[in-house]
Amino acid sequence: MRLLRSMQEDEHPHARIRAYRPVPTMAFSRRESLMPEFAAASDAARRLGFDPVIRLAGGRAVAYDQTCLIVDLMAPLGLFGNHLAAFDAGARCFRDVLRDLGLDARVGPVAGEYCAGEHSVNARGQVKVVGIAQRAMRRARLLTACIVLEKPDRLRPVVDAVYGAMMLEWSPETLGSVRDEGAQGTLDDIVHELVTGLQYRHSAWALPQTTSIRSALA
Repeated sequence: MRLLRSMQEDEHPHARIRAYRPVPTMAFSRRESLMPEFAAASDAARRLGFDPVIRLAGGRAVAYDQTCLIVDLMAPLGLFGNHLAAFDAGARCFRDVLRDLGLDARVGPVAGEYCAGEHSVNARGQVKVVGIAQRAMRRARLLTACIVLEKPDRLRPVVDAVYGAMMLEWSPETLGSVRDEGAQGTLDDIVHELVTGLQYRHSAWALPQTTSIRSALA
């Protein structure tokens, strides 16, 4: 929120990238926090070691931990034109970066995926590896993504428990990872390739308005 607020206050805001590997978290949507099942779902997450939080963007609960990379792409509100154009640009960017890592990456949902979305990025049309959400604010736009890097052995049980508590259907086998799809190298190597690839492509998005990039890795 701090970076988004600074963009709102800046007369000439620049696009920015922030990437980090998170602690175990179950991120619920604002809508889900109002559901009668929310307390039970939060308790289910805590029992499995995931802290429940309310996310800034997105429609359904998402689990992530140190095996994931969270990437926040922040830009001036009008940079991509509109909500759908921003989703399209973001999804294509993540798809292309994953293809550089050797994945058969495609844009689109997989039947039964968690937090289903038209701009999910999948591998082989079988497993979801990137979830993308968005929030538009005054003068600023946040496009945030969760990339599952390593085997999601801890993620599947917590998503299953939380979705079960909220009576949401999903198929655990649709939760995939970059590693399972053949990405080589250490985790740090993969993160470096992802972030530098995103920075390159994010710069290209900004070229029509000569917007520069500032990256903040946390």
